[in-house]
Amino acid sequence: MGSVVVAPLSTLQKYTKHAARHAVRFIELDLLRAVAILFMVFLHVLWDLDYFGIFPLNRGVYQFQNLVPALFFILVGICLVITTRKRSPFSPDKQGRHLFYRGLWILGFGMIITVVTMIFLPDRPIFFGVLHCIGLSIILCIPFLKFKAYNAIIAIGIIIFGLGIGTVSVNNPTLVHLIVGFHPGNMFSMTIDYFPLLPWFGVILFGVALGNVLYKDGKRQFPFPDLSKYKPVGFFSWIGKHSLAIYLIHQPIIAGILEGYLFLSKII
Repeated sequence: MGSVVVAPLSTLQKYTKHAARHAVRFIELDLLRAVAILFMVFLHVLWDLDYFGIFPLNRGVYQFQNLVPALFFILVGICLVITTRKRSPFSPDKQGRHLFYRGLWILGFGMIITVVTMIFLPDRPIFFGVLHCIGLSIILCIPFLKFKAYNAIIAIGIIIFGLGIGTVSVNNPTLVHLIVGFHPGNMFSMTIDYFPLLPWFGVILFGVALGNVLYKDGKRQFPFPDLSKYKPVGFFSWIGKHSLAIYLIHQPIIAGILEGYLFLSKII
């Protein structure tokens, strides 16, 4: 009869607690992601209608468009804090490795978008868009996580500096210049999506600071009602959980529908 190896009770308790923490989701963050992704889809519908010449719009319609990515970037920072707290049984090296590969994964999606836009939008391809910036920022955030709420000070400095260099026009910039934030004055005539590290990395760091205040030790630090019993909340929460997938597929769907509309309007 074979022997049975029993793990020490302390080890079992440690990983049971870890599993419980890993299963926890904060529904308010999923709802905020849902609001952001839905508003972004709405703005992209307007942009596509304008781009295809179906319903030209005044550029003033897009004056608040940076509020949506700002919310996304802040949520990225908050969720980085929660993720590392959930993975607390693991060593800092393993936590850093997990975030490094997560950042590479998102950066990889950004590179796919670069290739696709170079094929279908060769006049305005995406060199360094929102996914490129988020992926690289996650990797860069790893050494800053230990500063917790003090990241707010660093974040404000990065944001102010980034906004400053954004006003300086740089002719013939290299890819490194574009990634950092040095770009020509007519940058958006060269690409449809551009999010340089400065100031956007600072926005994510500000989210890290907020996460350490609002979700200290991976626990909500403020009262919040139980919304899970409401069906509409569940639907919007699902959208928030799948915001990356929605981001990746929504533009091809919208563009395909509008292309189909233009094609049918010519033959009917």
